[in-house]
Amino acid sequence: MDLAGPGSAVMKWVCLMANMTVPGVGSLIVKRYLAGAIQTGASLVGIAMFGYCFMMFYDALQVYAASMDEPENMMETLKGLGGKMTEPLIIGGVGVLIFKVMWIWAQVTTAAVFKAEKQAEAAEAATATQA
Repeated sequence: MDLAGPGSAVMKWVCLMANMTVPGVGSLIVKRYLAGAIQTGASLVGIAMFGYCFMMFYDALQVYAASMDEPENMMETLKGLGGKMTEPLIIGGVGVLIFKVMWIWAQVTTAAVFKAEKQAEAAEAATATQA
């Protein structure tokens, strides 16, 4: 068996592990270029959207922490932060959703690679038994 070929047993496991880390990278490794490019690009967009949400949440926590020096203004500051965080939370949620959809699609691609490898092995075994 050729270990360097795209249909090899080693490559399918590399595809699985890469797709578990960053969806689409494993698809690119096994030469599923269109699906891999879409999965990788959308995954990175989803990660960036979640990162934006995280940064805005961190900034909001810093503003709230600064307001702790003045206890009479803490509730007003907290109410103001709630309104400021609505948009970043929506963006972050959409980012997580995009990432999750790409992750599922990447796992479907990985399953197709595993199925193709199993069929190739079965065909090879059938050819060997006929000879």
